[in-house]
This record gives sequence, C-alpha cells and structure tokens, in this order.
Amino acid sequence: MTDEPFEMLGMNEEELYGYLKDLLHEEAGEAASASGKSVEQELDSPGFASAEASSTYAIKLVLANNAFITRQLLDLGILSAPMSND
Repeated sequence: MTDEPFEMLGMNEEELYGYLKDLLHEEAGEAASASGKSVEQELDSPGFASAEASSTYAIKLVLANNAFITRQLLDLGILSAPMSND
C-alpha cells in the first residue's frame, strides 16, 4: 500500500476535459477538411459549441459514476483505501 491519497477509479475531471478537448479538435479537423473552414471556425460554430456544452454534463455524470463504482468496490472489499497517517 502507498502513502498516496486514495483517488477514485477512472479519469479525473481534468483528464476528462482534456480528452473532450482533444476529441472536439479532432472532429473539428475532419469537419474543416470537408467544409473548407478552419478548425477554429468549426470549433466556434453552434454545433461544436453545443457538443462541448452538452459534453460537460456528460463529464459530470461520468465522474459521479466513477465515484459510485469506486465506493461499491471499496464496500465489497475489492479495493482498499490506504491507511491514514493521522
């Protein structure tokens, strides 16, 4: 067991938002190739703005689910939290 603080399973919030940014940029690149617009123009479009906004709600759901699964695994004894050094 390590002395590191316990973290929940899955990507953390910062990692999820970074992944979302990468996905949107990749999709905007594909859309830009098809439309002749720049990636930045595609990202500024209502469609991509909507996708980003709705994805932030999905990230909140994923984080809640990760915490729920982590709690279940702890309760079942499949995971164990490190001992505190209080």
